[in-house]
Amino acid sequence: MFVNTEVCKKCGSCRDECPFDLIVDGRDGFPKLRPAARKTCIACGHCVAVCPVQALSLPEMPVTPALLPDDCEPWPASARIDPDEAERFLRSRRSIRTYKSDPLPQDMVEHLINVARFAPSAHNGQPARWIITRSRETTRRLAELTVEFMALNNVFPGVIKNWNAGRDKILRGAPHVAIVHAPEDGLNPAEDCSLAAAYMELAAHAHGVGACWAGFLMEAAEGYTPIRELLGVPEGHGIYAALMLGFPKFRYRRIPRRRPAEIRWLD
Repeated sequence: MFVNTEVCKKCGSCRDECPFDLIVDGRDGFPKLRPAARKTCIACGHCVAVCPVQALSLPEMPVTPALLPDDCEPWPASARIDPDEAERFLRSRRSIRTYKSDPLPQDMVEHLINVARFAPSAHNGQPARWIITRSRETTRRLAELTVEFMALNNVFPGVIKNWNAGRDKILRGAPHVAIVHAPEDGLNPAEDCSLAAAYMELAAHAHGVGACWAGFLMEAAEGYTPIRELLGVPEGHGIYAALMLGFPKFRYRRIPRRRPAEIRWLD
């Protein structure tokens, strides 16, 4: 760790915020890395991000890239959004099941993925990998293969009946679907991918893009080889999330009520 001793205030914030206690006070009172950091550091960036005077830089190590203050986007206290606005935004998220036929601009989809990169993950492993359909034809083919899976396994006859009648209850006619996969032998791949997809869904909502979890496709993709082959999912990877994406056909004008939270307090 490089410490700019001319500006470091010895406040201890980097030491206290390190998830694995890899930072200690040196004899001179300035922070330093423990030897274990070379194998244990997960490059979360807490130490660099929390320093109030930009005194720390984390060098590149076998398991981490270099982290420099100038590489980190500033986040001043004044940048915080109003809590009431944030809460209304979160409450107003809807699962969108009717879409316009217009495709999303690719740069917008890439932007949503870039936001999703900042979702939390176990040990900062960031295992989520993305597969995005760019054409309605490919998206519809995935829905068709999902119906095939249902027919072969004699499940969801109502969904199959709707498909045969020209009504897509699988991907709802969405122009795109985003699939999130990760190595199955990771620490928490299902949770990590689900969080990444949730970040994408909220980012989509902020940009006026509709999203909905594609549960039928997720279930079929895990066990139906033709879907995995079409997606090109690597061997040893599981599919842990899938989102329909597209511009909403309708605008929701009200926020429905929800049941009260069930809480048990422990003292």
